[in-house]
Amino acid sequence: MAPSVSLTSFACQSAEDSYRRETPWPMRQTPCRLMHAKFPMSLAIPRSYVALLVVIGGLTGFAVFDAVRAEAATPGWSASITPLVRRSDAEIRPLNLSYEVSWSQWLQAGSLHIAFAPKHGRQQALIEARARAQSLGPVRVFWPYESSTRAEIWRRTLYPARFEHEQTESGERETYQATYRKGVMHVESTLTPRDRRGVERETRTHEHDQIRDVLSTLLFLQQIDLSQHQSLTLLVQPLDRLYLVSFTVVGQEQRRVFETRWKTIKLAVRIRRVTDDYELASYNKLRSATLWLSNDEHRVPVEIQADLRVGFVSMRLRRLD
Repeated sequence: MAPSVSLTSFACQSAEDSYRRETPWPMRQTPCRLMHAKFPMSLAIPRSYVALLVVIGGLTGFAVFDAVRAEAATPGWSASITPLVRRSDAEIRPLNLSYEVSWSQWLQAGSLHIAFAPKHGRQQALIEARARAQSLGPVRVFWPYESSTRAEIWRRTLYPARFEHEQTESGERETYQATYRKGVMHVESTLTPRDRRGVERETRTHEHDQIRDVLSTLLFLQQIDLSQHQSLTLLVQPLDRLYLVSFTVVGQEQRRVFETRWKTIKLAVRIRRVTDDYELASYNKLRSATLWLSNDEHRVPVEIQADLRVGFVSMRLRRLD
């Protein structure tokens, strides 16, 4: 049974008072006040089913069009996109990851589970990827959120073959279905309001042959030889819009995440929006973001920190199977 709003608010405020007393002033955050603020915190936290969705698509709004088509173009920035050069010990293996999402490094806000499974037999050229996310605790009282994602990824190129995402937020349901053929990404999306009346539909088409969804982007980071690339640039599609994402290797460091101490590769993340006419625009909803990859055979994100316009969000690896 979910706690009542009054009890949750009281517990949250009591914990915050203690947190304020024990925390130096420059580091203080106000999680409870943020929870009551009138901005889409649920978009900033629960939708962060991977780091990139936290820092790329977490605050993207839903726009309604009959049909939107980004015409074929050869933008100058296409030459900066990093090709796949695998590290010598890279393998595609079954992998299960469980993350805990928190607000201001203090308030647990959600959970995320990601799984990669190479297919066999006639479909051995594909990798299946799945993700599930949900809001938890006091955050769920104010912003109930759940999502599920499924993608099929080509094993040789790590480009997506199909991408499906469904999310429910406070009774409102959104779905996205993307296909990729001959350098064209086609996305169909729907928005069903809480009262189930007036379903809104949108179709978007992007003509570019180097688009990756969020889950295939994670596989790319796992497989790429970072000794050959100190800076990576990828064209990423979190849901139905495009973003040019750059990762710069900052260095290597030991990182303690929960009970585990990891050797990590630290990367700074920069994001720019790609407009419908393939121009680059700033992404002001993100101030900064940092990603720590495990420096081992798994090469998975162990921690992500994103300083968003609405607050500080982090995601930490709780379990690796």
